[in-house]
Amino acid sequence: MSAGRFAAIDAATFTRLYWCMRLGIAFIWLWTAWVSWYVHPHAASLDWLRRSGITYQTGLVFAASCLLDLAMGIASCMFGRAWIWWAQCALVGAYTVVILVSLPEFLVHPFGPIVKNIAVLLCLVMLALADRKTPAEN
Repeated sequence: MSAGRFAAIDAATFTRLYWCMRLGIAFIWLWTAWVSWYVHPHAASLDWLRRSGITYQTGLVFAASCLLDLAMGIASCMFGRAWIWWAQCALVGAYTVVILVSLPEFLVHPFGPIVKNIAVLLCLVMLALADRKTPAEN
């Protein structure tokens, strides 16, 4: 695939791709918040947090992480700002590192829950670059 193929992309196509990525990222955050709070057994999530070294106020940390995921999903839908995408990169990166260190079995999980974060991070970087302000906009 040549670089020229992407250089010729029209603004309407880019806008559609941008919104597909943006809404896709929002869906991931919103789905994660909902499943974490309403579907997945809280006991298992609390156990993962304890194994990650969070042994004080584990329930509160769990609730806060669900709310943070929800907030990221809402922000993804409503506010296209580079700082939001960079904040999400930091959060995904932090989640990934903690899981790799504390719960290494997820690295070799057949569904690849951690490896998929590479694609998520690349989408977030693309969104951040698309939403950055040019010097003329400052």
